Amino acid sequence: MVVAATTSAALVVGAVLVAGPAAAEPGAARPGSEGAAAAAAEPWATDAPGMKSGTATLPGTGPIHEFPAFPTPAGFSCEVAIANNGDLVSDEFVGNAMGVVDPHTGEVRDVPLPNPGGLPGGQNRGPDGHIWFGEVGGNALGEFDPETDEITTHAFPWANVGVPTQPLPVEINNGPGVSFDTTWAKDGKIYFTAIGLNAIGSFEPESEEWELFPIPTPAAGPVAMEEGPGGTVAITEGFANKVATFDVDTHEWKEYSIPTPGVTFPAGLTVSPDDKYLYFGETLASKIGRLDPATGEIKEYDLLAMRQDLLGGSLSLGNPLPQPGQLRFGSDGKIYFVEGTFTGGSRIGQLDVEKNTLAEIDTPSPVSMPCDLNNTVPGKMIFASFATNRISYFDIPNTVDISNTYPLHG
Repeated sequence: MVVAATTSAALVVGAVLVAGPAAAEPGAARPGSEGAAAAAAEPWATDAPGMKSGTATLPGTGPIHEFPAFPTPAGFSCEVAIANNGDLVSDEFVGNAMGVVDPHTGEVRDVPLPNPGGLPGGQNRGPDGHIWFGEVGGNALGEFDPETDEITTHAFPWANVGVPTQPLPVEINNGPGVSFDTTWAKDGKIYFTAIGLNAIGSFEPESEEWELFPIPTPAAGPVAMEEGPGGTVAITEGFANKVATFDVDTHEWKEYSIPTPGVTFPAGLTVSPDDKYLYFGETLASKIGRLDPATGEIKEYDLLAMRQDLLGGSLSLGNPLPQPGQLRFGSDGKIYFVEGTFTGGSRIGQLDVEKNTLAEIDTPSPVSMPCDLNNTVPGKMIFASFATNRISYFDIPNTVDISNTYPLHG
């Protein structure tokens, strides 16, 4: 079943859509975004006021550098996107703001959402360089223009709960959709999870057409979303212990049960550089899974069993278990993943799938709860952390073309 709607009821606080570059075919090399090129044009700050740096390194990498915390206390920054001018942008979930860092100077600032109950979640660059994100509490999609700091709220046409605020000059939109993550797809639409509706949805910016696609499994809990192999949209079903792909052309669902029984809470996704596999984190099982959509076979990497010692090389002040969340391929061909996003972790992991080896490193700030990573600047791995409300990065080798793993618009 497909539920379609067209609406022009966006709560506009600014933003103009412009045509963007055509999307590359799945599996093909993709040019880096304008923002990634601008970010890479100059050296990044390492010792600006308020920064913190570690000393330990992963095999082949540099130490972790943490930019200053965003001004909003307890903002809970999570994902990182790159603006056209090279600035790093993160959604501050609890702070209800978009945080911006100039990586060359270390300067930080916040841009509050116009919807007081919005709570920004998963974000991605759009074809125009604007940063689009789900509003977890706002029952909407948000659109942030980093050049003007203007934000547009595109309210869902389903299950909205408007809150009258007159005579205050604000407009509050809320509802049970719970859009936790987003991705752009090859059909030019932005897709989003809707946990409260047990569905995923899509929005076509030019026509303002919305569609809703119910998930076959009841109470699936769609948490993470990324572009999947073959130009599909992939999700993790956090409550159903499955991963799934959705064909944006045929609207066909394919669901795959995770071999480890129980609730592993899959909470991160990335496609492989050759577009053959879909990797995902099994948070509560301390495993990383690899799905081959052609056969339906899932291989699991048991991170606890791969450790050289019980504690993972150091005595961490955070959760010591290697509970993986989001993961990305680095430009050295290795998988990097965050540990303990929702469980008090403070490590970044490195999985070499060719050598079947695991390495882990503590973040400079303890119990940082790293949330998501960005791999679109070759030679760097970038991430933001819930508990510290900071964006961090470390240098990695640039030896492998991983551009197929980038989000569609960088």
